Amino acid sequence: MNLSGRTLFPLVVLVAVSYFLFRIHEILLPFILAGALAYFVSPLVRFFEVRGLRREPVVILLYILFVGTFAYLFYKLAWVAAFEAQDAARNMPVYIQEGGKALARLRGHVNSACFNYVAEHGKAWPQAILSRMPSFALGMFPVLEVVFLVPFIGFFFVREGPHWRDAIVSWVPSRYVEMLLNLLFELDNSLGRYVRGILLEAFCVGCIALFGFWAIGLGYSLQIAVVVGIANVIPYVGPFVGFLLGGGVALFQWGSIFGLAKVLAVCVAVRFIEDWFIQPTVMQKAVHLHPVLIVLALMSGTELFGFWGLLFAVPVACMIKVLLEVFWPWYRSQYGFISPAPLPEINRIPLV
Repeated sequence: MNLSGRTLFPLVVLVAVSYFLFRIHEILLPFILAGALAYFVSPLVRFFEVRGLRREPVVILLYILFVGTFAYLFYKLAWVAAFEAQDAARNMPVYIQEGGKALARLRGHVNSACFNYVAEHGKAWPQAILSRMPSFALGMFPVLEVVFLVPFIGFFFVREGPHWRDAIVSWVPSRYVEMLLNLLFELDNSLGRYVRGILLEAFCVGCIALFGFWAIGLGYSLQIAVVVGIANVIPYVGPFVGFLLGGGVALFQWGSIFGLAKVLAVCVAVRFIEDWFIQPTVMQKAVHLHPVLIVLALMSGTELFGFWGLLFAVPVACMIKVLLEVFWPWYRSQYGFISPAPLPEINRIPLV
């Protein structure tokens, strides 16, 4: 197959745009998060739009509602966090004492250089964390910048999304319009279902973790549950993060292995409920990836782009899967590549 000028030019443009986006990937985070927000809000906009309401007033009213709700929840969470931070500072000497006793008891049963180091220096870690809180707060300014940019950019994504889609379709030659529309439809449905499903799943996991930590009497249950819900946006990470944070709090709160066992039981229960009840219900219509492909995507994203690559690895893998599912059949039909049917003898080939 020879590449003509008409075929080569779009390929060159595609490669150039991909390289440009790769070079500026560090500043694309607000736009990616705004796109995720647009996927989350768009079904509500379409719900009112098909009932005769204009798109722009609906988007404005929904944004006022979302921003007001978010500001109220942020205020409440900040108030609770400030109250519990004061409580933590007041109870920190007691927690350090209980944690030191627990480490001393464990040190009598386990003898290793690593554990000895933890036992000797572990008492100073909480105070060191508290002393570094001002620098951590200063490091939150980029996050606050993203928090203010994402709703602003997302507003235009939601309001002008159909116009941008029509503009993209108008640039494509007529012979490829049908394939492009099919591709956009599948991407919109699959990625939108995934984004909405993963956010709803994270919310459910956070609520279940909050109930479990509250039931066992763990301190700072709300903060830990919020972190568990946010971390669960990355597959398989939420309960693991919950055990690390909750186990640390349990060690300093109760000073016994039994406290760690209770936290572990809650995290295992959260994982079990997520696998057997939440995912089959919430994610049943989303793009399904094999667990091996999910792990490969997470490792590849981490290697290429660090934390943000880890966060967006699975959505990008879902997009690639949809692209292949739509483009490959069209490519085969366009250029006559038809794979022969497998022979019956293939069923007798042993699997290794």
